[in-house]
Amino acid sequence: MTTPIAIVDPADPASWPATVPPGTRRHLAALVDPGPAALMANAGEMRGELLRVGDAVLPVLISGAQGPRASILSPLAHHVLYPAEEIARASKRIGRGTLRALLAPLVLALRLGRIDRCAFVNHWLLSGAPDPGLPAADWAAALAFLAARHPDHALVVQDVTQTLTPELHDALAQAGGEPVPSRRICVLDPSAPLSGRKRRKLRNNRNTLARLLAEAAPRQLGRAALEGQEERLAALHAEANIGRHSQLNPAYTAAFFRLALACEDVRLAAWAAPDGPPGEIAAFNLQREDGRRLYWTTFGRLPPGADDAVRGYELAAASDIAVAAERGLLLDWGGGAEHFKRMRGAVLHQQLEMVFTRHLPWHRRAAWGLLARLRRLRARQVGLAPRGRDWPDAPDAAGAPDTGG
Repeated sequence: MTTPIAIVDPADPASWPATVPPGTRRHLAALVDPGPAALMANAGEMRGELLRVGDAVLPVLISGAQGPRASILSPLAHHVLYPAEEIARASKRIGRGTLRALLAPLVLALRLGRIDRCAFVNHWLLSGAPDPGLPAADWAAALAFLAARHPDHALVVQDVTQTLTPELHDALAQAGGEPVPSRRICVLDPSAPLSGRKRRKLRNNRNTLARLLAEAAPRQLGRAALEGQEERLAALHAEANIGRHSQLNPAYTAAFFRLALACEDVRLAAWAAPDGPPGEIAAFNLQREDGRRLYWTTFGRLPPGADDAVRGYELAAASDIAVAAERGLLLDWGGGAEHFKRMRGAVLHQQLEMVFTRHLPWHRRAAWGLLARLRRLRARQVGLAPRGRDWPDAPDAAGAPDTGG
């Protein structure tokens, strides 16, 4: 029997599967109206729609004429511009201007190939997405439906980790997806043993985080205390992720955090400062889970100096580990801060984008082919991909290089 496929009308209750909880329904509906730009200040001209495949609902974010700025919504920003910023920031020899000049031909080629004209499938406006668990035949049918509906857009399924969800990877490959290495993520299994002399440092680091979390317990704020502080959450997020790092990171708005607070499958932990006003948020951590993995999604904290007593990043990390251990989940810790995460027991995995371009003209397919070749070369250089089309098991953390993705 063929699985029915349709576009959900968010305003029509009969259009939704009965299995979607109210908070998740509100989250998904907001991707359609008011849309991504109301939830992320640098979403660009994106619009959302909801694809129903049987009893699963997959959000689809479609780019408009103007390319989005946030890296999670822009292949050009994610694969080229953001890494260039990181290289320039870390290098003492190559300045940002020099790097821009060196990359200008590649950027021009990708822009001519309209690399940013995409429909992102199963994109929740977050880093990391739950696996909807569709059979291979349903994925093929859903992607064919979307290719016919959006004939001028590449279809992109982000954050596919073959070593963690081989069935999802294989279903997308069978449907015609081309793998484009995306980034390295850190994954921690809280149940993995840490005994023995070899893991002593990891064990001590984890114990330090656990003590920090216990000491901060009196300062932890309940969910009810966070309501009405959505502007504060947005400001702390911007301070930690944009002010200290990059304009290409997602710039979530107060409306986004208001939505997150009302969603059942979003966990938001927050802490006050030791000497700050009672109830005022000094650091927070937002997580999602899908029954198998806990996803570190985003966090916020006070500026340097003011954060010294709060230690917001360490609190967020400690909360991630504690929740994953309590619920028996793998912790998908995302990219960045690799050394910190590996020194607490995480291992590296290669993440992919599965891209569907067969319905596009040749020059658009060529741009994606160029990007895929360059990213595969990079993946081999850092030791997380072999030659050829197959992808390896994750290496041991002690043997993996600690370099950028």
